[in-house]
Amino acid sequence: MTGQPREKYIRLYPEIGLAGSLRAAVQVALDEAGHELTASPSGAPGWWDCATRVGNGHRHVSILAAGLERLFLMEFWDWGVMMAKAQTGDLLGAVKAVGLWEAGARLRELKDACPFVEYGPLAEAHEAGEATEAKWALYRTSIARHVDHDLIEAAYAQPRLRALFPLHSHRVLLFSRCIGYPYTDDLPGIGSRGGGTYRVVWWHEIGSDVRAVEEVGGAEAAVALVVASLPDDCGPAVAGNAHDLGKPAAGST
Repeated sequence: MTGQPREKYIRLYPEIGLAGSLRAAVQVALDEAGHELTASPSGAPGWWDCATRVGNGHRHVSILAAGLERLFLMEFWDWGVMMAKAQTGDLLGAVKAVGLWEAGARLRELKDACPFVEYGPLAEAHEAGEATEAKWALYRTSIARHVDHDLIEAAYAQPRLRALFPLHSHRVLLFSRCIGYPYTDDLPGIGSRGGGTYRVVWWHEIGSDVRAVEEVGGAEAAVALVVASLPDDCGPAVAGNAHDLGKPAAGST
């Protein structure tokens, strides 16, 4: 889409007014900084004037211009994992961070050079190749009321499940073959029904009108049913996302 950027963006970001869009403004800044990088459309038609993406393949940065104040909202992605976030009103600073990330900077290097960048322990675990272990540890030590610790511990006790990337939401424990988004959705999950009852359901059928489910009593029984249903080729979770593995992706159906 082309045309005049919305007035609020022209007012807050003179660069957008001059270049015609955030994508064009970022490209100008990248070129002036000497980076051989291309700013691409974000993929969201409604954000044609205020969003862009820099990077190809598994590593990229998304940038969105806030509409109420001058802030470039940034997300740093690698292999389907959002590794860091940032907010800054300085376009040159934002472009510096983009250049470092696309050059392969590690999280600590990025933070040292651009203090406005923020990331957490799970991102560090991803960087160290320890994401699956870190995610299990996060659930095992969580004090959130919605986390069913009996279920978590029963699943963790099974080596084949412990090797998969766990996802716990709305009292449902799911497993992915990969650690990046979108996750694979071709494995069974377990939902806590309360009172010691659990429902085993294939992930891609969650939310559909007709579900292939089975209710069992006790977390161990539910976990045993899942383990028995795992495909033979279901190995440890790997880097990347469902598309990289050629597997069905969560949310794609």
